[in-house]
Amino acid sequence: MEKNIFAQLLRDRESFYEGIFGRKEIGKTALQLIVGNIGLFALYGFVMGIYNSPLQAVSAAVKVPLMFLLTLIICYPALFIFNVLLGSKLSIGQSLVMMLSAYTLIACVLASFAPIVLFFLMIGSSYAFLRLLHIAIFGIAGITGMIVMKNGLMYACEQHSIYPRQGVRVFQVWVLIFAFVGTQLAWNLRPFLGNKELPFQLFRKQESNFYAHTFHTIGEFLLGQSKPKHRSPANSSSGGVSGEIEYPGRLNIDSSHAKMMQKHTVYLADSANTGEHRGKR
Repeated sequence: MEKNIFAQLLRDRESFYEGIFGRKEIGKTALQLIVGNIGLFALYGFVMGIYNSPLQAVSAAVKVPLMFLLTLIICYPALFIFNVLLGSKLSIGQSLVMMLSAYTLIACVLASFAPIVLFFLMIGSSYAFLRLLHIAIFGIAGITGMIVMKNGLMYACEQHSIYPRQGVRVFQVWVLIFAFVGTQLAWNLRPFLGNKELPFQLFRKQESNFYAHTFHTIGEFLLGQSKPKHRSPANSSSGGVSGEIEYPGRLNIDSSHAKMMQKHTVYLADSANTGEHRGKR
């Protein structure tokens, strides 16, 4: 294989596949793809997290590669075993490199969108918009990678007869499992972006699910709801929880308002008592 494996994968995939099926430097190729993928995933993760803070950027730079690697570790064995049962002649190394090649396309697409994300960060886009933007970018990258993977399997089937045609259909079902596992891992590892109105968080409390949160974000963006504001401990009412989140539109009564209402209530009670006393006279 050529030394510049990424250029070969992007521009001449047939030659790349021929090298895989010819068992040329499979281990070296896999290592190069893994290292390159981690770097590109980390780059995009850093761009995601910089919206909140440098600390969040470093955290997201670690989480994005971790998310993809964990998804691969969880989902790949099932795909390989089913392919073997269906008659696939691809070795575990060849099959793994095929999967990593799809990852490389995903990572390249994500990295190519990084300047666009930075542009929207610089013009002050809302938190809801940025969340939807990242979901769309991950979706586009994932679909691109899976299409390339499918094309590679079809090439192995039609040109080399080392992959069963039924295996391509199994792969299409496996993609749905892959997407579900990936989104659930992303939900468990959040936050990646991080709301700048809130302090840095490594992980968040587990609640709801990715799909419900996505629909909520779409509604928040379309309806133009305000961002949550983080209330400092100094502004918290007595007996309240430090760092409570306040949402605009919610009725918040501070101590001065409470005192005014109390004085007004006492005045009304005194007036009622005075009227009653006069009536008795």
